[in-house]
Amino acid sequence: MRHSKLSPTLITGILVALVFGVALFFRIYFSYDQVFVGDWIKFTGVDAYYHMRLVDNLVHNFPERIAFDPFTFYPQGASTAGWPPFFDWLLAGTALLIGLGSPTQHTIDIVGVYFPAILGALTVIPVYFIGKELFNRWVGVIAAGLIAIYPGEFLGRSILGFADHHVAEVLFTTVTMLFIILAMKAAKQRQLSFEHLKSWDWKILSRPLIYSLLAGFSLGVYLLTWTGGLLFVFVIFIYFVIQFITDHLRGVSTDYLGIIATVSLLLTLIIAIPVLPQMDTKLLYLASLPVAILAPVILSGISRLLVSRKINTAYYPLAVILLGLVGLGILYIASPAAFHSIKGLLNYFNFT
Repeated sequence: MRHSKLSPTLITGILVALVFGVALFFRIYFSYDQVFVGDWIKFTGVDAYYHMRLVDNLVHNFPERIAFDPFTFYPQGASTAGWPPFFDWLLAGTALLIGLGSPTQHTIDIVGVYFPAILGALTVIPVYFIGKELFNRWVGVIAAGLIAIYPGEFLGRSILGFADHHVAEVLFTTVTMLFIILAMKAAKQRQLSFEHLKSWDWKILSRPLIYSLLAGFSLGVYLLTWTGGLLFVFVIFIYFVIQFITDHLRGVSTDYLGIIATVSLLLTLIIAIPVLPQMDTKLLYLASLPVAILAPVILSGISRLLVSRKINTAYYPLAVILLGLVGLGILYIASPAAFHSIKGLLNYFNFT
């Protein structure tokens, strides 16, 4: 008799599905009695009630969210413009979909209660694929298992009833990193260059561009979820700069970096632009995102120029540092307010 064997793909698929179930169980079971108390549905944390207040109004006025909330900062009230709207849109849109366009208050509350737990459990999927792409499928399964039960802020902010934006931040940033990794791998395997872009060689361009666009989309959605999202853009930008320097010093073409970074960050800006006028931090976004988009192209151009003229590779890091200082100087002269806003982002790294 022939014995059929389960393929590694099927086995890992089953394991990841089980991990997803475990993650959901951990986030729902232990908090259930504290959230569902008699006829009451109790949310976890003050910010959860704030978001649900916005969602309650948003459901009846979708997609318009109230610009001023008289119930906040009593008795003065407060503007809601300082907070990006995507998390509230996503929650309200889900409630509208489940409620067939006219959800009851109970339906809205049920969606809000389960929303963070489901988003937290979904995070195990991109974590698995990141582990798989960087190492192998079994590392991916282990990584997914760890993030499913790992104690700390992520677990605490993705439990039943914690209807806050933090869990969405983790999900969207994880998805962004996954697609950046996929784009980088695909581009390096195909030795992507500007010549392929000029001739529009779709066979070479397809995967890197698609992954870059998906990375830009998820990063743009992330910026519409958290007002401090530019910090993550800064981290990605610094990574690209370091990778530019590393590749140039190793004699590797940096064209693929210029294409991936520019495409992904350009789509990020396009997604964020419609909401920027409503946000208090619009000046910061408009000052930093265009720079992040143009810099990779300039860095690729400098690398090409130095290689074509056979200039010592050690001059490239110096050129990058000089370019950064010149850029900061121009920004300081053109818009001191934007310069100090960007400088303020570094305060997030102050752990004292």
